[in-house]
Amino acid sequence: MRKALTTLEIGSRLEQDFLLVRPSEARNVDDWRQYGPHEICTLHSRTNPVLRLRGNAEIMEDGCVLLLLTPVLQSAEQMRQHGLNFVDFAPHDAVGEMILLSRSMRTSLDDSEKLAMRLQRRTEQLNTILELGQDGILLLDPSGLVKHANGVFLSMLGLSRTDLSRATAPMLETHIRSLLAAEQESPDYFDLSTNCSSTDEQHGDPQLIRLKHPKPRIIAMRKCSSRDGNHAFYLRDVTVEFEVDRMKSEFLAAAAHELRTPMVSIFGFTELLLKRDFGPERRTDMLETIHRQSGLLVKMINELLDLARIESRRGLDLKISEHPLVELVELSVRGLMRGEDERQVVVGEIPMVPVLIDPEKMQLALNNLLSNAFKYSPQGGEVTLTAGCMAQEGRDYALLEVRDQGMGMTPEQLARAFERFYRADASGNIPGTGLGLSLVKEIAELHKGRVELESVAGRGTTARLWIPMPDGSPLG
Repeated sequence: MRKALTTLEIGSRLEQDFLLVRPSEARNVDDWRQYGPHEICTLHSRTNPVLRLRGNAEIMEDGCVLLLLTPVLQSAEQMRQHGLNFVDFAPHDAVGEMILLSRSMRTSLDDSEKLAMRLQRRTEQLNTILELGQDGILLLDPSGLVKHANGVFLSMLGLSRTDLSRATAPMLETHIRSLLAAEQESPDYFDLSTNCSSTDEQHGDPQLIRLKHPKPRIIAMRKCSSRDGNHAFYLRDVTVEFEVDRMKSEFLAAAAHELRTPMVSIFGFTELLLKRDFGPERRTDMLETIHRQSGLLVKMINELLDLARIESRRGLDLKISEHPLVELVELSVRGLMRGEDERQVVVGEIPMVPVLIDPEKMQLALNNLLSNAFKYSPQGGEVTLTAGCMAQEGRDYALLEVRDQGMGMTPEQLARAFERFYRADASGNIPGTGLGLSLVKEIAELHKGRVELESVAGRGTTARLWIPMPDGSPLG
């Protein structure tokens, strides 16, 4: 530069020797600082108008501005006009290269920080998704140390974050074996360290684990290994699914048994009537049996349909309205007085209060309770119906109590009273389908109420039906 511009002196002002073409607005250091470091700057010499310089401006750490400029030369002739030759251009500009290297390093550092932040955000998003899931996730590194476990996994196995801080695969295996149910307490049943392919375990049948602690449950586990040796485990609680399958199987077996009993009776008597001749009295008796068994069959099917309809619609077809409690009781009691049983319900004083019910559905529930009370009092015991009002858990309820003095139930029978097709009378002498109490329970719960049973074997049973009242209603 000093060779091309002999008048250039250290300490002189830039605009004294050069005309700023770009950026034309740069008059001082502050102006240069606002000018981007990657923008091109162009200067023309005032003393040698033919000389033009082009380059970049770099802002140094101390605030100074360093201009990296090179002459704009298009031929060797122009180079000689400025008194320059090839030896005046160093093959390497050490200062420039250092600055460019610094800029590259700074850019790389910025990119690395941005990438790290993106990875961190992505990791946080994935962890959040895993924590919000309902299934357990465990990840082990090739050495068997825990890399990640979500909250569901910890809850399933009764562990805390502290327990996993230094946990290894053998330690987890020992802990899980201590939780297994008796039928699966095999030392080799649960192996976390076994390598597996990334596809075989994912698409094969899951391993079923039956736990006894911290609470009984059935867990389906899948596992796979990555190429770098990490092991991933996916645990899903399938207890409800197994319970539903069990209940479905029991229900179908019970339904088939209960439906078969009257069907066998009907089939047998009709076959006898077709193949043999009977006297008028015997023939009438057999036809009455067929009629009675057919009625039982129709009632059972109707109750099954009622249960299915109520469960499938989950209250969507309920027509809830304010209804007088007295009217509900009167209609139910009046309907029971049409049977052969000459006994009547002893009705206590009924409060003059409204209740929130679907009258048709709630009358069906109360009819079932009263019918059961009569059926299970074969010795002619008294059946009473009383009512009252109570506030519980911030809600007002009308409470109906149906009490009989019949055969009662043992604690074991009481625990199963609401199961479908369950009947406390195993002899079959008492008519019924075993569906009545299940129907009462469904109806009560859909009304946001409940039904309770209290019974002592040989002394009778008390059924309590809680029915919601409108807010602000007087408690009797």
